[in-house]
Amino acid sequence: MTSYEAIFRRRSIRKYKNDEISPAMLEKIERFGEDAIGIRPDIQVKWKIFRKEEHQLKGLFRVDAPYYVVLYSEICEDYRKNAGCLMEQLSLYLFTKGIGSCYQGGAKLKKDQEKDLELVMIMAFGYPAEPLERSYEDFRRIELKKLVTIRGAFGKVQRKLLEAARLAPSAMNRQPWRFVSSEDRIHLFVKKPGKLGYQTQQDFNLFDAGVALSHMLVTAEEQWFDLEYQKLDSILEKEFQNYVYVGSLLILNDSEKI
Repeated sequence: MTSYEAIFRRRSIRKYKNDEISPAMLEKIERFGEDAIGIRPDIQVKWKIFRKEEHQLKGLFRVDAPYYVVLYSEICEDYRKNAGCLMEQLSLYLFTKGIGSCYQGGAKLKKDQEKDLELVMIMAFGYPAEPLERSYEDFRRIELKKLVTIRGAFGKVQRKLLEAARLAPSAMNRQPWRFVSSEDRIHLFVKKPGKLGYQTQQDFNLFDAGVALSHMLVTAEEQWFDLEYQKLDSILEKEFQNYVYVGSLLILNDSEKI
C-alpha cells in the first residue's frame, strides 16, 4: 500500500495493543520522519520517539498508546503549516505498515527539555486494538463543492488534489480549510477563529492546513503532477473578513489537465 492509498482509508486510532514495535521498524519510522520534506525544508525540526513509560503527558483528550512521537520546530513563518505537512506524512507511512496513530493536539510533555525549539505536536501510535481502516463512505467530511470556489478551468489534476485535501484529518474535525481553484493554481485559506481562544485555534488551523497540503503533495507524487508551493504577494496584501490566506500550489504540468 502507498501513502496515497492510505489517504482514502486511514482513520484515527484511540485504542491500542501493548505490543512492541521492533527496533528495526522504529528505526525506519525515525528515518522516515527525518527524510520527509515539508513546504519549508529550510525550517529546523527535530523528532523524538518514546514509549509511554519514558515520559508523562499532560493535557486534554489524551490517548493511551504504547508509543508517542513528538515534533519540535524552530519558531518562524510557516512553521506550524510545515509541521502539519511533515507529521501527516509520517501518519500515512505508519498506516501503510499496519500501525495506527492519533494526533494529540491538547497534550504536552510534563518535562520538556528541548531548547530553542517549540513542541508543535505529539502523535500517539502503535498496533491497533480496533479496526485500522475505514471505507471511503465512512469519512465525515464537507462536500467538495462547499469547500472550493472555481475560477476558470477545473480538470482532473485539481479534482484529485482537492479530493485528497478534503479527506485530511483536522482538530475536532472542524475542517477549517477553503480553496480557490484556477486554471494553474490552488489557493488555500483557513477560517478565522472566534475571539474566544483565538490564538490556540488559529495555531491548530495552521497545523491542519499543513495536513491538507501534505495530502495534496502526496497525491502529486503518486500521480506525477508537478507542484510548487508559493505565497503570493498579490493575495497576502489583501484583507479577508473571515479567512486567512495560507498559500498557493502552482500546477506546473499543464498537459495533464483535461
